[in-house]
Amino acid sequence: MTGIVTVQRMKEIEKASNDAGIDYLRLMENAGSAAAAFICKKADIRGRNCVIVAGKGNNGGDAFVVARKLLEREGNVSVLLADGLPTTDQSKEMLDQLFRLGMEVIPFGPDKEEMSAQKIASADLIVDGIFGTGFHGEIPQEQKPLFAQINQAVAAVFCLDIPSGVCAKDGSAAAGAIHGDFTITFHRVKAGMLFYPARNFLGKLQVVSIGIPEELGLDVLEDGILAEEEDVFAVLPKREADSHKGNYGRLLHVCGSVGFSGAAVLSAMGAARVGTGLLTVAAPSSALLPLMVRLPEAMTLPLEEDAQGRLSESAAPRVLQALQNASACLIGCGIGKGDNLSHLLEQMLWSASCPIVLDADGINNLRGRIDILQQAKCPVILTPHMGEMARLLGVTVDELRRNRFEKLKNFTEKYQVIVVLKDSVTTIFEPGGTFFISQTGNAGLAKGGSGDLLAGMIAGFCAQGIAPVKSAVCGVYLHGLAADGCAARMSQYSMLPSDILEDLSQIFTRRGL
Repeated sequence: MTGIVTVQRMKEIEKASNDAGIDYLRLMENAGSAAAAFICKKADIRGRNCVIVAGKGNNGGDAFVVARKLLEREGNVSVLLADGLPTTDQSKEMLDQLFRLGMEVIPFGPDKEEMSAQKIASADLIVDGIFGTGFHGEIPQEQKPLFAQINQAVAAVFCLDIPSGVCAKDGSAAAGAIHGDFTITFHRVKAGMLFYPARNFLGKLQVVSIGIPEELGLDVLEDGILAEEEDVFAVLPKREADSHKGNYGRLLHVCGSVGFSGAAVLSAMGAARVGTGLLTVAAPSSALLPLMVRLPEAMTLPLEEDAQGRLSESAAPRVLQALQNASACLIGCGIGKGDNLSHLLEQMLWSASCPIVLDADGINNLRGRIDILQQAKCPVILTPHMGEMARLLGVTVDELRRNRFEKLKNFTEKYQVIVVLKDSVTTIFEPGGTFFISQTGNAGLAKGGSGDLLAGMIAGFCAQGIAPVKSAVCGVYLHGLAADGCAARMSQYSMLPSDILEDLSQIFTRRGL
């Protein structure tokens, strides 16, 4: 598993390390040394023009260490000060060492713009140590020419911790931010750099150690985990030779309405394709025919419907009765909105003992009644896209995107639910503040029905007895991985959510499942 930290958490880790005797100066030395070692693996340094661009903070201090280490490797090293002399004690010390070595140090400014342009244009490699993870907002006007020179250079650009101009908190990027060929991040991946547009600026990402010993136990301060293939497949249950369908769960799927039977079909197929033993689809009678044609393996529970073709209030007793025999339940895909549906949802949350996955209208029917989540007697997983989550929170999508970690930590702790926040990069949040990020998936998923398929997969894993948060992580990771295979086979333009199922089957085949 690869740990992920927020910017604030990384500050806490560095402070804890400093308090334990590995001080800030040592951490800076270790960071710069590790970055220089990586650079030397990627480029022949001897006799090459190496331009180190340093800011006035600790990221600049890291860059000064890199400059010294590359000089030791016989590089032709020059340092550009992007914003004057350093302001932190550690960075001042590292720059003093460069002065004692007689290294060329050039302060960037209007009168030195031509000189810096010449240096950067003739560079064989450039090291970006201007802002680091503390950046937010816009690039100062006086530094924009320098940033433009770096981005126009033909030399490989190595960014320290994060490309300057990219926000490590939320993944946003200022106009003119540095486009790195490599990003060397220290100790752990910073959460914001895994999101777009940040990912467009990273180049190849490399995590390096800064010498914080494991015995200090600071790994407990990690905020999140990057979902990886081996971790996902370690969770999936083996299918024993003497097993039967009852060993692989009973999923109750409450879904569908007139005009939205496709959502019911896709989500049911997602659940079936991840190995669910018994699947019962409870839907208005008029919405069941497409399902019976596409997925004859599913059992059906025809329910009473109202004049709009949605579940009627009289359907509730049969749904609640079926719920008692389920090992998991999925509700929301294509059911529509209405007071009777909100009431049904409330009754299900009160009476269920198995995990419930709420998707689409299962989430939308919570608006104005969200406190019923606090009365749930079962594990609950919500699978909103950014718009649905923003509406639940009463904020704009932009505000949610800027503060997703803080807002989802508060939400999951208050309501004791798991949230699968669907975006170009999907994040799973659980109560207590831990989150999981999957880097699988592509823009071919930006089509109606993709979310239904995902909800079915997550619910199918839950039905088989996999812990709810692990079910969410497995569903998100495999949904994206299958989509990546599908895009390679069919293109992001032409692939459909239903096409992904073939690639999902191929993944399981390759793993011998």
